[in-house]
Amino acid sequence: MAKLLLSKADEEYLEKCATQMKFSYGIIIGQKSEPGKYIVVHLAKNDEEESDFPDADSSATVGPQKVEQINLHSLGNQWLSAGKMIPGSFNVMGLFIAGVSKDYVDDSSDEFKSAKRLFFDMHNLLKQGHQFKSNEHDDTEYIFLTYSSAAKKAASKIYNYVANGGTFSPLDYRFVEKPFEWFTFECNYELNDVFPILDASEKINIEVQFQKTIDTVRNNLNASEIFLQNECVDDDQILDGYIKQLRQGSGKSNSDESYKATIFLPIKCQNTKGSNSPPVHVKEFNGTIRLSGVVSSRVWCNPKNTIGDVKRFIREDIIRSLMARIQVYCDGLTEPNISNDAIFISEPPRRVYFNVNAGGQKSIQFSDYIFRGETPTVAAAQAKQILDLDITTDSIVGDLEGVPEDETFSDTSFEMQTEKQQMQKLGSLDPAGQRDLTRTMYMLGIAVSLLVLVIAIVVHYFMK
Repeated sequence: MAKLLLSKADEEYLEKCATQMKFSYGIIIGQKSEPGKYIVVHLAKNDEEESDFPDADSSATVGPQKVEQINLHSLGNQWLSAGKMIPGSFNVMGLFIAGVSKDYVDDSSDEFKSAKRLFFDMHNLLKQGHQFKSNEHDDTEYIFLTYSSAAKKAASKIYNYVANGGTFSPLDYRFVEKPFEWFTFECNYELNDVFPILDASEKINIEVQFQKTIDTVRNNLNASEIFLQNECVDDDQILDGYIKQLRQGSGKSNSDESYKATIFLPIKCQNTKGSNSPPVHVKEFNGTIRLSGVVSSRVWCNPKNTIGDVKRFIREDIIRSLMARIQVYCDGLTEPNISNDAIFISEPPRRVYFNVNAGGQKSIQFSDYIFRGETPTVAAAQAKQILDLDITTDSIVGDLEGVPEDETFSDTSFEMQTEKQQMQKLGSLDPAGQRDLTRTMYMLGIAVSLLVLVIAIVVHYFMK
């Protein structure tokens, strides 16, 4: 039977949610460490405040009191927002509910029937509501965790999505005393690429173009090779054995140590005579998108993960981070359809990290994105609202990604404007006009040369 592992801190959190309010719900963040084994990293209560369900004892409105009253869009917003803040090694795995009633742990109650409909609608909402496509929403398997403070027990199921509905399958759970062990891998992915815009329309949709850019970056990453600690490691090797070999070789046993990952991208070479490689294709394009900068990446892996899992997590984390920044940029656009000759230079937000201290997992960090001029309090507020985390601004690590100098943008803008003006001047001349311009410049050069020669002869004559 599949198993769900939680920490004692998770049990205390569920009890707190159940006793403080008669009904609470939220998201489950964790990792599928191996087939049939799920590890919970964090539980985050939804902060839904406005509802249409009046309190029986007063005229004030309260939050939902059962599963069928859960606001689908509120849950969906939390789900998607949390997906931007967690590393690529973790996912939002499902939904939890906590309350007083014993019906919450009875799998024959109406709460479980309502949960099936909620998961079905939730899956469809995630598929259609995600602005930039990602592989993480291709899953059809979700965790459903319930807790009753009256029964002092929990219940868990796996929801399996199908086109015409869904079913629950058994899932065992266990609260673990010992904190889970995680290995940290860090990587800096440098971007300095130009992507062509092939759309010939006068007005182009910048969001569509960014999606194509993300797809290209994903394909490049999938074709890349990732070295760990400056060596190529077999994908099938179990991470626990690999870490033990590293520690024996270095004589270190620090569990908080992070390991370095380096990405090597394939090089595209031109076709040479006699080779069987495909020929070079020349295409016209109407604009470009340039991405320049460094994406910092940190992932946390379970000892039972394989090296292939580690590499997949790093690739997913980079794509997820890039999508989050681009989506923030697109959300701020007043008009997504822009002229194909317009020039835009934007500084995306930088990534900052903060600790998740639940269950003694002090080494795990989530992240958020803040713009130049914003203070870390913005990230702290987001962590509270989306993840129900109380963090201090002093604990936020914000120096892993640097802020570019202002001159970088002004110089780049000047160069792009100058090049554009020169191209426009040359492009505005027809072929006959270009020939006349060449002939005129040629005759002008000869005239200047003759003038200089005459002046030199006259000066020489008077000096004698």
